[in-house]
Amino acid sequence: MTRLIHLSDLHFGATTPALLDPLCEMVAELAPDMVVVSGDLTQRARPAQFAQAAAFMARLPAPVLAIPGNHDVPLWNLAERFLAPWRRYRRHIGPDLEPVLRNEAMVVVGVNTANPFAWKQGRITDAQLDHVARAFADAGPRARVVAMHHPLEHLPGETQWIMQGAAEALRRLPEVGAQIVLSGHIHVSHAGPFTAAPGLLFVQAGTGLSSRTRTERNAFNVLDFTPGRVAVHTVLADEGGGFRQLEARHSAPLI
Repeated sequence: MTRLIHLSDLHFGATTPALLDPLCEMVAELAPDMVVVSGDLTQRARPAQFAQAAAFMARLPAPVLAIPGNHDVPLWNLAERFLAPWRRYRRHIGPDLEPVLRNEAMVVVGVNTANPFAWKQGRITDAQLDHVARAFADAGPRARVVAMHHPLEHLPGETQWIMQGAAEALRRLPEVGAQIVLSGHIHVSHAGPFTAAPGLLFVQAGTGLSSRTRTERNAFNVLDFTPGRVAVHTVLADEGGGFRQLEARHSAPLI
């Protein structure tokens, strides 16, 4: 079995501090082979917040793939947002905004859907889908996972904008071999097939640390891969401030 932990929306600068150590301890206890952080590492893209996020990721017990979210772009400094939106992210987190991680069981490719020119609404482009195709070209029998911040499809009742290019992405991703898409942004956990692409698994993480929860407590996902199959669980914070409540979300063959 190979284990991937999916964290999202940490929002350093607007966290619940008492959850930090329990989250790190639970991730260590689960012993993942890889960790994905699908954006919004910070609340306002400030250097101190990025430094906190980097220190947190350094505590994680496995290779980490991180991508930006819309909150990782400066909001109020318009000159920096439009001219150098990724300068702070690259300085503190890493130079690659769309990293790829590989091991013997899976290939995970990051896609930066944050759009500095339309701060909240994301976008995905043909060039980024080509990047995914190249990353999966030599994947062979390994599981093929895409990580992005903005979801490609709305959950029932969600009123936020769907990102630009989502329909084309849902058409092309199965064609290039993608099996799972990890996302965040709306602070709600979910796992199940995409309505518009039933062979592609839609896995959404809640917020790991933010004080801005919505319809569920702080949470993260655990994906366990066995040959040709994946099982998704969500780990929820409990009332005592620890991460102990494990809920089954989805189990299915990888198509």
